[in-house]
Amino acid sequence: MGRIRQRTLGEIREKALETAVAKYDAGCENCSASYLRLAQLNGATEAQAHRAGMGRRGFLKLAAMVFAASAAASATGLLGPKVARAFPAYPSGNEGFFGVDSCTPLSVAIGAAMPLHFYIAEVGAGANGLNCFDPETATQVGAEFTHAYWGLCGPNYSPDPANPYDYGKRQALAALNAVAQIPAIAGHTLFADVEYGFGGWADGASQTLHAAVLDGFLETVAAAQFVPGVYINNSSRDNWFPEGYAPNVPFVYWLAGGELAGTMCAPCDSNCYTLGDVRTGWNTTVSQASFGGMSPVLWQYWLSDFGCGGDFNFSPQPGYQTFMPLTAPATVSMSVPADSPGANGLDA
Repeated sequence: MGRIRQRTLGEIREKALETAVAKYDAGCENCSASYLRLAQLNGATEAQAHRAGMGRRGFLKLAAMVFAASAAASATGLLGPKVARAFPAYPSGNEGFFGVDSCTPLSVAIGAAMPLHFYIAEVGAGANGLNCFDPETATQVGAEFTHAYWGLCGPNYSPDPANPYDYGKRQALAALNAVAQIPAIAGHTLFADVEYGFGGWADGASQTLHAAVLDGFLETVAAAQFVPGVYINNSSRDNWFPEGYAPNVPFVYWLAGGELAGTMCAPCDSNCYTLGDVRTGWNTTVSQASFGGMSPVLWQYWLSDFGCGGDFNFSPQPGYQTFMPLTAPATVSMSVPADSPGANGLDA
């Protein structure tokens, strides 16, 4: 797998300011504001933003509004519990990042002033695809914060049952081609969505066959200089894959649901505070899980089945250009408690 060099804070700050100006010149003020927030998160000052946009009076006004909103959010104690969320500012320190996936429309994604930092869209599936790409949501976060997933079909759908690896490879090539057709997706993390709804899983297929399909997908995505990822819930992870399963390439583990999913304040409820419970759940429980030797990097803590009309996620990483795999400590157990009822995945 080709390594993607992780940018320094200074490089991210400079690139974010440069992109903010370019997005403003292209007529997308929401996109520009998103990159200004990213620059601020990585240490940019309002003066630096003004220098980057020198000569653009409208951009300077936008930058002043973004930096003022962040300061107001801090002053109002936005990070405390049960506080009305008036300013969806980017977090600082290790407070984490929030995003949505699938068909979640922009109006839902930012409802009740929820922060919106990244978006993961469906670009297709081997079968039973949902056509889940929302261009407004992608525009809001910006192309380099927009990533993709492919609904991966299992070995029972393979046209060549003797070669499940090749079936996974073929699906990865289709997914890569689909991403190439969508300029709004410039994130370089491509996930396999592994769940029953896309078909071909379980129903007599062995764990070895399941693993071969996923291996074919992950290795092909990595060979294309993308960072592969896997979206999977706990029950599918434990029942469909061998204990000790370890692919040949690192991947971004996206944990779907789990025992704490849906137990926090609804993200569409403006009368309570979702973010604190999500961070606590991540720190105390979710981050301790593992799959394929990897620790979670994302958590889908709220599914559309729970209400609100969308799927909501948390990550300690911002998702700028890529999410990065995280190797699990050797002491982490392979399993955590099974999913709560109804936490069935992206196709809810």
